[in-house]
Amino acid sequence: MIRRVWPLLCLAIAAPLCAETTAVEPAPITAAELRTHVAVLAGDDYGGRAPDSEGGRKTVHYIATQWNEAGLQPGADAADGGLSWYQPVSMVTRRPLSGSARFFTLDGKPVPIADRSVLLSGRADSGRLDGARLVFTGYGIAEGAPPPDLTGRIALMLAGHARGETRTLAERAATLARAGAEGVLLIFDEDDRVSSLRGTWFRKASELAEDDARAPRFYGGIGDEAARKLFAASGDTLVEARLRADQNPELIEPLALTADLTARSQNERLSSYNVIGKLPGRDPKAGAVMLLGHWDHLGVCRPEGAPHRICNGAVDNASGIAVLIEVAERLAKAPPLDRDVYFVATTGEEIGLLGAKAFAEHPPVPLDRIVAAFNLDTVAVAPAGEPVAIIGRGKTPIAADVGKVARAIGRQVDADDDANAYIKRQDGWMLLQKGVPTVMANGAFSDSTRLQAFLGGAYHTPDDRLTDDTDLSGAAEDADLHVALARYFADESSYPGPG
Repeated sequence: MIRRVWPLLCLAIAAPLCAETTAVEPAPITAAELRTHVAVLAGDDYGGRAPDSEGGRKTVHYIATQWNEAGLQPGADAADGGLSWYQPVSMVTRRPLSGSARFFTLDGKPVPIADRSVLLSGRADSGRLDGARLVFTGYGIAEGAPPPDLTGRIALMLAGHARGETRTLAERAATLARAGAEGVLLIFDEDDRVSSLRGTWFRKASELAEDDARAPRFYGGIGDEAARKLFAASGDTLVEARLRADQNPELIEPLALTADLTARSQNERLSSYNVIGKLPGRDPKAGAVMLLGHWDHLGVCRPEGAPHRICNGAVDNASGIAVLIEVAERLAKAPPLDRDVYFVATTGEEIGLLGAKAFAEHPPVPLDRIVAAFNLDTVAVAPAGEPVAIIGRGKTPIAADVGKVARAIGRQVDADDDANAYIKRQDGWMLLQKGVPTVMANGAFSDSTRLQAFLGGAYHTPDDRLTDDTDLSGAAEDADLHVALARYFADESSYPGPG
């Protein structure tokens, strides 16, 4: 069925606007066009598109080439002050191997704390800290408070949250590290919290290199019973210390204790890139619209000798990048819109939404200028004809307009918010955290049965490959939806802005 998208949108939403643009109606995006890109990106030659791999470098070059040929301009800031297609993203992947802590009174008497009561990891491949004084810091350094001098200290910080606290534990620990703390040990409310975390503590984890550099050298936690022993050995009680912390958000108290810490980790540094393209609008002051999707996948994911070792990531997320490429081409061929449109292909999504976080921390366009952002991820799950699920509905004011645009081009829209269960598992979450109106709108997440079949089957395995049975008709329909969304939100007459 031929989808005549823009005329329907004109009739339903913005007839005055469309009077000047109907003559250049973009052709519908086809499944065959998307398949061409997916075949390249999910091919074995690209090796599963892991960051900092040969396949990853091929991927960012392919995306930049396609956007350049479509007529986009580079949208990232270059080191020389110019513009580039590539935004550098430095990451650290770490697997803690071992960690131990020994505690002593000031006269050198050991405080007996069982190894099972302590979790500890370190940033270095092999790190050691001897005789460091312990300091009780309550819930951490209060926001806006002058930082104390914690040089060389180990901070004991309550793992709970003070009233009105919005920072994460990692952010609070980083604040202590900036004050000079060499280590941060969280005090958990319950002893079984340590044992429950132990299974995941020594798994591989990744973060931006800049965040890693701000973290303390040693990071860990102790259970309630161990904390009680430490405070007792220092002539105090944990109960009274908690009360003081509740009453004084700037509490910093030295303890009559020292500790020896050792930790070993396996570290890998990754250098990768977001790809950023820009379609300039007519009015530089009107703001911007953003479309994004992650290009990375898992790379070689099976051991030597396996029948197929590569996780190609056809659905996740070569399909989303294919949509971004074709949407960019359609919009670039049409007359300019009022607002700039940015296209962003992110790295590091599979290891923690890190490329999106890097963009949000260092945006080439001020985030408050982005009036709407749309994430494209795993769009090739459902066939054409599925309703549109809106991930982010209830979290951002643009969701109602997204539904209006979808209905205007003949799409049904899910009435429930079930798809919001995935809101923190996609790149748009990093933008939402910064106040950018962001949704993920597609048909792939509207049928939970079909989606769960994919997530419980081919997802993150070598079976997520492009085959003759891969149905890209739903992805093509979602591509047309994003052409319509970009044109609607990038036009000041149809969408003046929030409020």
